[in-house]
Amino acid sequence: MSMAMFKVYIIGAGQIGSRHLQALKKTSFPLDISVIDPSPESLKLAAERYDTISVEREIHRISFIKNMASGESIDLAIVATTSDVRAGILKQLIKKNKVKYLILEKILFNKRKDYEIIQKIITKNEIKAWVNCPIRIMPFYRNLRDKLGSNILFYAHSGKPVLMGSAIHYIDYMSYLTRSLDFKVDTSYLDPRPISSKRKGFFEITGTLIVKFKNKGQAIFSFSNKGSSPIIIDISDDSKFRTIIKDSENKAWTSDRENNWQWKETDMQFLMQSQMTNLLVENIIGTGNCNLITYKDSAKLHLSFLESLRLFLNKHSGKKYNYYPFT
Repeated sequence: MSMAMFKVYIIGAGQIGSRHLQALKKTSFPLDISVIDPSPESLKLAAERYDTISVEREIHRISFIKNMASGESIDLAIVATTSDVRAGILKQLIKKNKVKYLILEKILFNKRKDYEIIQKIITKNEIKAWVNCPIRIMPFYRNLRDKLGSNILFYAHSGKPVLMGSAIHYIDYMSYLTRSLDFKVDTSYLDPRPISSKRKGFFEITGTLIVKFKNKGQAIFSFSNKGSSPIIIDISDDSKFRTIIKDSENKAWTSDRENNWQWKETDMQFLMQSQMTNLLVENIIGTGNCNLITYKDSAKLHLSFLESLRLFLNKHSGKKYNYYPFT
């Protein structure tokens, strides 16, 4: 194969990493992909998932390895590990190799100091970095910004305990809708006791979280662990538009002042990661940019959110946390 192949790293081959990999198989130009994970089981799962994607012609070179190489020139690295090890891996990656672009999964890091440390490292090494909160790039959601007026209200609720996995996505999307990075978090309606996450050593939080953006946008997230109802999202403004969205069914219902508030059912596509990463990579390598939030802006959103949750945990726990036990 040609030496002009674009070099891509996927670090972390678990659930989300393997979905990034599936999407990369559909990229229209050849990639040299290294999938890196210390777990043989994760590498095996990633390889199996990659094989399930059918393409007209296999144009990529792919390797599954346990340890990171050094001295490589990497066009794009996707870091899809858990939050507790991501900063260390990034430091190692950038120290050992030359990296041009980064896509980072979230929650970014579980220690406050790492946000600034990583910012300095990517600035010093002239790396362009984005955080994978992709709701803002999905066509249906992206187009809502032009339809909504002021005083946006975003409401998401579910019977499943998925607040921590969902909230940063929704805060990112509200930041996009309101064009603001400044908000305050009200934790007074959360359940005082966190529950154990599916991943050992991490927590999930239930109850209702209220996020008030500086320029009059507000988000309410209400998640319990008492049922199985899917996430339903309700977005409206003061005067002209409202939509109710059921991502799990790729359906939305819209209503607006112009049409006398009659409800209209719409097909929308909630894109899976395996349908998106190829488009992001083509955009990044083709233009040097993409529509995900930048690392710098996302770090600001993360810290405002996570510090509020850390203080909430400390208020209701015998243990005093100096880190964020979430992933």
